[in-house]
Amino acid sequence: MTVLTNKREEPLALVVDDDLSLRLSMCAALNKVGFKTIEAQNGREAVNCFRAEQPDLVLLDVMMPEMDGFETCSAIRLQPGGKYVQILMVTGLDDTDSIERAFEAGANDFITKPLNLIMLGHRGKYMLRAGRAIKELSRSQHRLAATQELAKLGNWEVDLQTNKFYCSPEASRILGQKDDSSQVGYQLFWQSVIAKDYSTIKDQIENAFLHHRALNLNYRITLPNGSQRHILNHSEILYSENGEAVTMLGAIQDVTQLKNAEEEIRLLAFYDGLTGLANRMLFMERLKHEIASSKRQGKCFALLFLDLDQFKRVNDSFGHHVGDLLLKNVAETLRNLLRASDAITGPASSESNSLIARLGGDEFIILLSDIRTPENAAVAARKILHSMPSQHELEEHKISITTSIGISVYPGDGEDVETLLKRADSAMYHAKETGRNKYQFYKESLNAAVLNRLTLEQEIHSALKENQFQLYYQPQLDLATRKVVGAEALMRWLHPQKGFISPDRFIPIAEESGLIVDINKWVIQTACRQNKKWIEAGFDPLRIAVNLSAYKFTDQNIIAVIRDALLEADLEAKHLEVEITENVFIQNAQETVKIMEQIKDLKIRIALDDFGTGYSSLSYLVSFPVDIIKIDRSFIMGSTVLQNNREIIKAIIAMGHSLGMKIVAEGIETEEQYEFLKEHGADLGQGYYFSPAVQQDDFTKFLMHSK
Repeated sequence: MTVLTNKREEPLALVVDDDLSLRLSMCAALNKVGFKTIEAQNGREAVNCFRAEQPDLVLLDVMMPEMDGFETCSAIRLQPGGKYVQILMVTGLDDTDSIERAFEAGANDFITKPLNLIMLGHRGKYMLRAGRAIKELSRSQHRLAATQELAKLGNWEVDLQTNKFYCSPEASRILGQKDDSSQVGYQLFWQSVIAKDYSTIKDQIENAFLHHRALNLNYRITLPNGSQRHILNHSEILYSENGEAVTMLGAIQDVTQLKNAEEEIRLLAFYDGLTGLANRMLFMERLKHEIASSKRQGKCFALLFLDLDQFKRVNDSFGHHVGDLLLKNVAETLRNLLRASDAITGPASSESNSLIARLGGDEFIILLSDIRTPENAAVAARKILHSMPSQHELEEHKISITTSIGISVYPGDGEDVETLLKRADSAMYHAKETGRNKYQFYKESLNAAVLNRLTLEQEIHSALKENQFQLYYQPQLDLATRKVVGAEALMRWLHPQKGFISPDRFIPIAEESGLIVDINKWVIQTACRQNKKWIEAGFDPLRIAVNLSAYKFTDQNIIAVIRDALLEADLEAKHLEVEITENVFIQNAQETVKIMEQIKDLKIRIALDDFGTGYSSLSYLVSFPVDIIKIDRSFIMGSTVLQNNREIIKAIIAMGHSLGMKIVAEGIETEEQYEFLKEHGADLGQGYYFSPAVQQDDFTKFLMHSK
C-alpha cells in the first residue's frame, strides 16, 4: 500500500459544519495553535475537499443535511490517505449510542457542543501528534513487511507457558502454506521438512523447547507443488525478570537462492564446464585424500589415464564445436559406466568412491578406489574400451575414434600424487605406441599377469562350450551306520593343454567376468541328471549337494535354474541340497532371505558351508533358514591334537542340534577323528578317510561296494 507523504510546513485541518459561525470559530481556534484551515458546509463537499487537499485533521459535525457526519466519516476513511487521518466528531448529542456509532464509523475521538474553543485547539494538536505516530508506525510495519518479503524472511514464536504457536504471513508463504498464517499450527509449520531429515530436525526442535536452548537449523523442505527450498531457521529464548523462560522467538528465511549460488560457485570451482566431470583441482584434492586413506588402511587403488587417439584430427577436420560434442559423449559414457553397479570396478571392489575427471583437452582420468588386485583395474579398463562407441554421430558427421589407457597402481607405482599421475601418463603413451585402443600398466610384469588372466577368462568360455568341466563326487556317510546317504558335487577342470586347473584359480575369474552364473547352472543341471541315473540304476536315493557361488547371489535367478534342472531331470527336490557360504549373507540380507525361503519352499535343504571361518556365524544361524551346518575341515584336522578345536567342535554340534539342524563334518582323514565326531553326535561326515572326490564312474563303484 502507498502511504502519502504530506510536505506542508504547517498542518492542515478540514472543518466541516453546516453552521457558518461555528465553522469560523473552530477555524480561529485552530489557527491560533498553528493549523491552516479549510472549510466545508456539508458531508459531500467535505469528501471532495478531503480528496483534493489531503488534510491532517478533520473536525466533523454529526448533524448535517444530505450526508450526516457518520456517513461522511466512513466515506473519508475509504479515500486515498483516509486510513490514517485523525477525525474528531463534533456533536451536540450526548447519548452513548451516538458515541459508539461515531467510533464505528471510524472517528478517532469526539467532542460535544457547546465547544470549549481553547481546549479544541489543544485537542487538535494532541490528535495531530497521535496521528503522526500511528502513520509512522504504519510506515515501519510496511517497511518491515516489504523488507521481509524481499529477504524472504518470516518470524514465528512459541509461548513457553501456554505452548501457543504463531507465525507471520511471510513465514507461512515461505513454507508454501496458505496466506492465512492463523491457520498454520505447530505441526503444519514443521511437516514440510523432507522425509529423510524430519526425525533429526524434530528431535533438535523438541530438545530446544525442552531445555530452553537456542536453535539454529539448516534444512530442506518440500512444497505442496513438489519443489524444494533450503531453509535457515534461527531462534532465541526470552526470559522474564525472574529468569523464567517465557517465549521462544524465531526467524525463518528462504535461502534457496543463496544455496543455488553456492552450488554454482562450487561447480565453477571444481567441475569442468564442458563435460560436468570433476576438474583437475577437485581430482587432485581427492587423490591426496585417497593416498592418505589408503596408507592408513593398507589398501590399494588405481589411476586410469585416458586419452582419445588422434583427437586433434577431429578438431582440425570438423571444427572445435564437433570436438566438444565428442568430449561430451565420452564423458557421458564414462559417467554411465561408473553409475552402473559393478560396471567399472567389478565385484572385487567395495562400494565405489571412484571419481572421473577431465584434466584438459582430450585427457580423462579415473580414480578406482579400494581395488583388491591390479587385475580389477584391467577389468575396468577393458570394460571402458568395450563400452566406447565404435562410431559417434555428431551433427551429421560419423566419427570413429579409439581410446588408449594407462594404469598406475598405488602403492606399487608410487606413493605421491605427482609420481602416480606421471606413471599413468607414461603407461598411456606406451599403449599408444603399441597400437592404440588398448590399455597398459606402468609395470610390464602386471601387463603379463593381466594377459594371463584374460587368456584364462577366454578359456573358461571355451571350457563351457567344449564340456571340459567335470563334476567329481565326494560321498557323505551317516557316521552312526557308515551308510552312504549323499555326496557333495565338486567342480573340476581338465584343460586340454594345461592339464588340471584348480578351482581356486578359475572360480574368482569366472565370478569377476560373470561366467559363474552359467557355471552354477551347469553344475546344478549336471548333478540332477547324474543323481537321476543312480536312482534309475537301483541305488538307494541320494542327496547331492551343490555349491552356489556368492557372486551376485540375488541376481542369478537361481530359483528358476533349480526348478528347470529338477524338471528336466525328472528328479524330486528332496534329492538336491544347496550349499552356500557366509559370504552370501553379507551382500543383501533381506533379498537373500527371500531367495532362501523360496529354496525351502521347493523342499530343498540348505547347508551352511565352511562354518566357523566367517565373522557372524551365530547370527546367521538364527536369522537365516539353514538346515545343515558343515564344520570346516580346519577344525577337524586339528581335533586330535588341539583341545580348543575339540571344544569348538563339541560346541558347534550342541548348538546346531539345539536349533534342530544336522551337523556334517568335512575333511575326516583318520579313524581317531571319525570316532571323536561320532561319539559327540555329528550326524554326517566326508573326507579322505572314506573317499576323496571321484569321477562319476568311480563313485558308482563306491556305491556298489557300499551296499
